[in-house]
Amino acid sequence: MASKEDVWNQWIDEYVSYDQPIPLYDTDAEGTVSVKRHGRDNRPVLRRSRQMESHLRTEGWKVVEDWKDSDDNYEGVIYMMYTLDGDTLVPRYIGKAGKYGRDDEGLSANLQNIRTNNTKFARWGDGYAYHIGELSAVVLNHQDDESVNRDRDPKGKYQKWADALFVPDSRTLREEIYFWARAWQIEDTGPFYGFETSLEALEYNLINLASDLFPDRLLNSEGA
Repeated sequence: MASKEDVWNQWIDEYVSYDQPIPLYDTDAEGTVSVKRHGRDNRPVLRRSRQMESHLRTEGWKVVEDWKDSDDNYEGVIYMMYTLDGDTLVPRYIGKAGKYGRDDEGLSANLQNIRTNNTKFARWGDGYAYHIGELSAVVLNHQDDESVNRDRDPKGKYQKWADALFVPDSRTLREEIYFWARAWQIEDTGPFYGFETSLEALEYNLINLASDLFPDRLLNSEGA
C-alpha cells in the first residue's frame, strides 16, 4: 500500500510543474516585495509578479470561457502557494476558486473580469477579504483602517501568513515564495485511487495530505 508521501509525490509529479517555478511576488535582489497602490483610498498593497498574474489569468480564463459556452468541462481553479526545500515542493497554502457563484448558476465573482480587474482575482486580489489585500494590510500595517467594514479580526489568519513568510517588521521574504494554479477539469484525478475527483474533494484531500506531511509549514487552518 502506498504511503501518504508516495501519494502526494505522485500527484505533484503529475499535475504541478515546478522545474521553472513562478514567483508569487515582485521582489528585488534581497527578496523585498515591491508595493503598488490600490483602491479609492490609494492604500499600499504587495505587488504580485507579472508571471504569477499571467499564469492565474490564463487558468482562470479557461473556466470563464467554459462557463460562457456552457461546456461544463471545468469546475474552477485549484491553486497552491509553496516554497522549495532543495528539490522538494513544500506547500504553504492550498485553496480553490470555484466556477459558480452562490446560486450555483452564475459565474463566481472571484473569476469575473479576471483578465482586467485585480480586486478579487480568483481569491488572490488586492481588495480586502482577498489574500493579497488582507496580507498587505498586516504586512504594511493598515489592518486597523476604520473605513473598512470587517466581520472578523483582520489579523489572525493573515498575521500567521505574515509571521511565516516575512522577516519581522518588513516586507522582505524569509525565502522565495512560488505559486501554481490549474483550471480543474471534471475528468482530472485526485491524489487517491486515480478516480475523477471534484474540485471540492480535491482541495479537501490535498489539504489533509499536506497537513499530515508538512504540519509545521502548511498555513491552512480550514480543512487541515
